[in-house]
Amino acid sequence: MTVIRRKIFIDSSILIAFIDRGDPNHLKATKAIEDMAGIGCRLYTSSEVVSTSYGLLARTVGITVALEFLQAMTQSGIEILYPQKADLITSYRILKVHRDEKISLREAISATLMQKKGINQILTLAHWNNLFGTTVSNITSV
Repeated sequence: MTVIRRKIFIDSSILIAFIDRGDPNHLKATKAIEDMAGIGCRLYTSSEVVSTSYGLLARTVGITVALEFLQAMTQSGIEILYPQKADLITSYRILKVHRDEKISLREAISATLMQKKGINQILTLAHWNNLFGTTVSNITSV
């Protein structure tokens, strides 16, 4: 019997809050990640999210913490998704159609990768545009 595990995409806002103990959302992010691990969720993120998180951590809390974050990402069970040219084309189309909604390229790529991988929930502390019918995971409300 195959067990279908819940798939969740983790955004940079959660990763940063999880790593930075000074972040006002640190406890919330920590609890959310621990809860997901406890119920056996499959966790995903993208190379863009990792890059964004690294850059923000390096600027705000220092290079040592940013490097520790990168090391933790390489050792974690979080699958890192990498966009292909077709994903960039899809993201461009999203941005063109939704030009008035101020969606970032990172958000469009994340939504594209989520759709491609069959992930319909994102764990984020930021605003999410529900592209492709994706929703913010309710696990952050605990």
